[in-house]
Amino acid sequence: MIYIICYDIKYECVNDPKAAKRLNSVSRILQNYGLRRQRSIFECILEKERLQALKQELQAVIDRKKDSIRIYPMCEKCLKLTIVQGIGEVIEIKEYEIA
Repeated sequence: MIYIICYDIKYECVNDPKAAKRLNSVSRILQNYGLRRQRSIFECILEKERLQALKQELQAVIDRKKDSIRIYPMCEKCLKLTIVQGIGEVIEIKEYEIA
């Protein structure tokens, strides 16, 4: 399944080291799971177990009272309806077999 994941990390002030650390951690975690499409938006192809692992990693980093992470599932039918204007490509689900 493909997931669109976006996040918003709230800063108390411009030089908020705790928020900067959370922001960097969330970004680094998501880069391990998918492709960055915009500054705070990722596309990830995840099996159920990897999605659970990702959610646990993110949960351990964010401040639930300040930050927001949204995970949107995209079925194959919805994926085929994706429109890209400008640069970029639509992510594809490819069948493969390891021999």
